[in-house]
Amino acid sequence: MRSKKLLVLLVMAVFLVAIYSVGGVAGAAGSDLPAPPVAADASDDTPGAGEAQDRDDENEDEDTDEDSDQDENEDINEDEAEEQDEVVEEDQEADEETDEDFDLDEEKDEDAEKKAGKVQKAQEDLAQALTKLAQDPNDKGTYKDLAKAYAALGQWDQAKEAATQLLAIDPGNEDAGILLAVSLYRQGDPEGAMQQLQAMAAQKSEDDDVYELQGELLELQGELDKALEKYERAAGLNPNDPNIFTKLSKAYQKLEIEGIKVFVNGSKPQFDVQPQVVDGRTLIPFRSLAESLGAQVTWDGATRQVTVVKADITIQLTVDSTVAMVNGTPVNLDVPATITGGRVLVPLRLLGEGLGAKVKWDQQSQMVIVSK
Repeated sequence: MRSKKLLVLLVMAVFLVAIYSVGGVAGAAGSDLPAPPVAADASDDTPGAGEAQDRDDENEDEDTDEDSDQDENEDINEDEAEEQDEVVEEDQEADEETDEDFDLDEEKDEDAEKKAGKVQKAQEDLAQALTKLAQDPNDKGTYKDLAKAYAALGQWDQAKEAATQLLAIDPGNEDAGILLAVSLYRQGDPEGAMQQLQAMAAQKSEDDDVYELQGELLELQGELDKALEKYERAAGLNPNDPNIFTKLSKAYQKLEIEGIKVFVNGSKPQFDVQPQVVDGRTLIPFRSLAESLGAQVTWDGATRQVTVVKADITIQLTVDSTVAMVNGTPVNLDVPATITGGRVLVPLRLLGEGLGAKVKWDQQSQMVIVSK
């Protein structure tokens, strides 16, 4: 019996020693951990306060992350906006390059950096066009891009071949025809270029680009009179193209044609009496100009008064008077209307702008350009 008790006591002693050993190890391990935070106030002793603090910390971290994400998004949006602006600028530059005419004369002197940029762009366009053609050999737009790229690089043999291929697919393609004519000229075949342009004019008699290019070719060959006729024809077909009037002005100056030339919406009105400049103001036969602008004209011989009516606009001018009436409102004139050669001449700018037209004066060639 005693032995049993001793056995029990021995077992209990071993058990207690084991428990004590485990507790000591745990205490030693726990001593390496940070000390628990000291309560700042009684609220920390509230049940769940620690969890609430943890949630607040997490929320702050989330807010910080959101702010960071927002900043990143703003940076991305700014980058995207900058990229979009660059794309818009590139598109605008591409449109300008697309609209650029390939003139017959030699390329103008350009800044080396700008010229290098154009060459690089043309090389990129060429590579892209060749890649597209490998995928679709019948793509009309790609053939045009190819021909323009070759032309921009001055590779006129290849430009001619690309333009010819495009015409085989699309015989009426204007760009291809013009590029073919330019290529022929640059290759030293002005006769072939003119034949190409004449063929295009026969097919498209209302194409101002064809006549403008014919004028250039004739001017380069020294046939200024014929060149002037082509330029005037082109102006009549496209009165809003300033390049045409620039070439007209230069042609008039080279031919030394004196006197005032008037263009109304690209056409030259016929005058019984030539326009004249008085005290720096251009006077012009009123009837031809007014009717060219779609106005109705009456002349009262008794009062020597001209009345011009267009829609809701009424202009009245009296010969030798420095005051005109525009819709009943008096307008002072630097030079009054006058009678010359049996025709009434009135100030051009008043009549033109009074009827809603724009009036431009080119001093070098004495050319007046009136356009709606």
